[in-house]
Amino acid sequence: MSSTLYVDLSRIDHNLGVISDQVGKNINKMAVVKDDAYGHGAVPVARHLEEKVDYFCVAKLAEALELRESGIKKPILVFEIPPLGSEHLYKEHDITASISDLSVFERLEDGTQCHLHFDTGMFRLGMLPEQAESAREKMKEFDKMNYTGIYTHFANSDDPGHERVLRQLEVFKSIRPVFPDHLMTHACNSGGLFFYGDEGTYFDAVRFGVSLFGYAPGETEISELEPAVEWVSHLVQVKKLKKGDAVGYGSRWAAPEDGWLGTIPVGYADGVFRTLSGKIHVEIAGQLYQQVGTISMDYMTVYLGNTRFDQGEPVVILRNGKLSAKEWARIAGTIPYEITTTIHPKVKREYSS
Repeated sequence: MSSTLYVDLSRIDHNLGVISDQVGKNINKMAVVKDDAYGHGAVPVARHLEEKVDYFCVAKLAEALELRESGIKKPILVFEIPPLGSEHLYKEHDITASISDLSVFERLEDGTQCHLHFDTGMFRLGMLPEQAESAREKMKEFDKMNYTGIYTHFANSDDPGHERVLRQLEVFKSIRPVFPDHLMTHACNSGGLFFYGDEGTYFDAVRFGVSLFGYAPGETEISELEPAVEWVSHLVQVKKLKKGDAVGYGSRWAAPEDGWLGTIPVGYADGVFRTLSGKIHVEIAGQLYQQVGTISMDYMTVYLGNTRFDQGEPVVILRNGKLSAKEWARIAGTIPYEITTTIHPKVKREYSS
């Protein structure tokens, strides 16, 4: 095995506690474990959290089916529009569908649990606010379905004080009275629950993904959160370099002096972006060392200076602090959860609590 991603479930518990403290005990907790729990492993994470949350949320029906097949019993909300021909699977496996388009009312089987999804300004999925009355009529027409919730999704909640969040909230509150009172109402993602709680955004439930795994959704820090992963590999080869020796594809880095070069069997096929080449560090024996040369598909190299390590020496690639996904994201011009979700499934996951 070229590398291992260690997932600390106790840190996920800690983050859930931070979220619970933020929103209070009476708000339903909806853990978002889409895209393999942001790279952390959906099934192990869901099994660990099943007795600690009220709902799971996923992006695709296939993800919900995987959770059901692994024994997860808690309600699961699927965000995507139900794929054509798969409508029966929602009722068959007790999975909650999202009605994000008026046409979905006509496709779902009687008795299917579903949440109404309204697009109040994200302009991705969801019925438009002006379709609220039509949706209410569809509910009356297709009255044998099990309508259990209504929700929207904020586009700018990672930015505290953004006027568009307040505008979306106003729109959502204006259409909510069109629908029955018993529908569980939810709007907050991680940014919403941490940065807009004073605006009356919690309703009956909150949805949280990135914060569960220890990262703030934007640039504003949430110091209480703790990233849950540590990615470890090893040196597969150590070789002598002479001053001026050029390393890697394109020969973009040359040794400043005689020294040692370590090769790590992890590359962009594992999830270390090529754009990070020469810009990140790794940790060996408690010290940071510069990654050098172009990161290739299956390998990257690190300049060891005058220190010669043995083949097999452990190498920490990713962990909290200077080696964090947040730091990689800053360098790559992206967000921490793109970093964790692109760690390839071939990388072994190990769990501790």
